[in-house]
Amino acid sequence: MINYTKKKTQSNKLIYTKNDIVESAISRLDLTNSPTTVFIPHVCNNMNLFGAGFARYIGDKFPIVKENFHLLGNKSTLGHTQYIGVANNNLTKTKVIICNMIAQNGIINPKNNRPLNYASLVFCMNDIRNKIISLSKNNIEDIKYEIHAPKFGSGLAGGNWNFIENLIEDIWTDIPVYIYVK
Repeated sequence: MINYTKKKTQSNKLIYTKNDIVESAISRLDLTNSPTTVFIPHVCNNMNLFGAGFARYIGDKFPIVKENFHLLGNKSTLGHTQYIGVANNNLTKTKVIICNMIAQNGIINPKNNRPLNYASLVFCMNDIRNKIISLSKNNIEDIKYEIHAPKFGSGLAGGNWNFIENLIEDIWTDIPVYIYVK
């Protein structure tokens, strides 16, 4: 089930901004009665560019994410997911992890109105699902796992959000997912 979060209450949904995604994720680290690790996935391109949209925001907020992405260089191939921990709570053994999903082939332009590669996106999303399943199996601290994300793949990547939403429902079916919209 996808939970939409918005700032104003509208039929049990809240609206948040890019900053709220990170703040909400980090606040989950302090839940001692319900320890939660949060994954924040977003779409990246395969051109070693990390300067627009949500990637720009994440790069400004956590420079290590942008630096690690650039370390991939020419190895930033479609379908690869890079995981970078940006916050942790040693007491609850929880983390906030940014997931750079390389699923965008080039940038949007008049000749390429949908640089998002759906096959690569599915591969990345499955990788995140498998990582969460693996962590859950070895989970002796009873840590919960959630995904908090923007409407990835539908902005500068040119993807169809309705289709991406279906992918989320199919691939992350048993994982709590919170999508932040403006």
